[in-house]
Amino acid sequence: MEFSEDVLHYIWKYRLYKHINLTTKSGKPLIVLSPGILNKNAGPDFEHSRLIIDKTEWAGTIELHRRSSDWYVHQHQQDGAYNNVILHVVYEHDKEIRLPDGTIPETLELKPIINNELLAKYNALMQSTAWIPCQQYMPNIDSFIIEQWLERLLTERLQEKSDDLRKLLIEKKDDWEEVTYVLLARNFGFKVNAMPFELLAKNTPYKLINKNRHQPKMIEALLFGQAGLLEKDHFNDPYPNALKQNYSYLQRQYSLTPLPVSVWKFLRMRPANFPTIRLAQFAAWCAREKHLFSKILTLKSVEQFRCLFQELPIHDYWCEHYIFDKITKKHNPSLGLNSVDNIIVNTVVTILVGYGKYVGKETYLYRAIGLLEQLAGERNRVMNQFEELGLQVKTAAVSQALLQLKHKYCDRYRCLDCGIGLQVFKQNRTL
Repeated sequence: MEFSEDVLHYIWKYRLYKHINLTTKSGKPLIVLSPGILNKNAGPDFEHSRLIIDKTEWAGTIELHRRSSDWYVHQHQQDGAYNNVILHVVYEHDKEIRLPDGTIPETLELKPIINNELLAKYNALMQSTAWIPCQQYMPNIDSFIIEQWLERLLTERLQEKSDDLRKLLIEKKDDWEEVTYVLLARNFGFKVNAMPFELLAKNTPYKLINKNRHQPKMIEALLFGQAGLLEKDHFNDPYPNALKQNYSYLQRQYSLTPLPVSVWKFLRMRPANFPTIRLAQFAAWCAREKHLFSKILTLKSVEQFRCLFQELPIHDYWCEHYIFDKITKKHNPSLGLNSVDNIIVNTVVTILVGYGKYVGKETYLYRAIGLLEQLAGERNRVMNQFEELGLQVKTAAVSQALLQLKHKYCDRYRCLDCGIGLQVFKQNRTL
């Protein structure tokens, strides 16, 4: 039966074996006082382990392998760090080994004391073609365990966002207003056009937006021009021609270089999500609001943040257009509530967490989590699938945690690192 060495780590760590009347291969009685702490760095697998072997208490490290002979495959006999190994734990004992100092350690063989269903379940999970590997077991997992794991995943997701933000902060030389502007632009692109929007913001400095803030038409021209969407020789409608003329002036004055129009994605999208509409919304926001970073630090409620993105002064042209020169049925080009909340989740919350870590104050993290708990759960295919499995996605805190679960654990088959996956294995614990 094939399985990774990580499985043995979890079997040992959580004692998923018959641990009464244990004996080593030499016949000595063994009591595991503490399996130790998993070592994720170089050296033996577990540190600070405590055992009683033949009435003598030992403290030290423990090394695990699928087969005893793997000790030599990994060249541990030549590494002095393994002299403190007090027990060699293996799935199958096929060869006696020696420590670097020549002594023979005691060996515990797991194969006779492991429930075979556990390893079979592991293989089934690793080979699963279901939407998530543990899909069939999910209804049997205690809801309290799921909730506890999701709380941890939320913190993990926010931490990862904070780490990504730190890279941008270094690039922008600790200019938080500029960082907030770039992050906001990325999130106006939502998932499909996030990268082009980020490139646009980096190619159009925030200070340039501020210089033209009193002229909304110039900001529209600046953003549409920098996006590469005004490169056409001539438009039929007066509005895009006016934008093109204004952008030509700005381009000469500031030596601007537009993005290639090919970076923008229009295909297989609802017209309301076209990058042209999102750009019009972003331009209207830039013309009306300023100092978003400062506001993020001072505003408290979800409603206050929503007001920053609602009823934007979008040009009337976009009430009857989704793209230039093509008239459509009249519609409302404003951001919908779901889109506004999405921006709050991915911009406001991320800035709060990142700044809190930057200044060393956890109060900003708590504020961020509080906002997520006030917002309704996000609606997308991932959330729909989890709800079909019986999970309730009531808040954005839950939906963010579930996104982390799906993308960072389920999709990567990291069942052994997952609190839910671990519980699946523990259901087959043999005492």
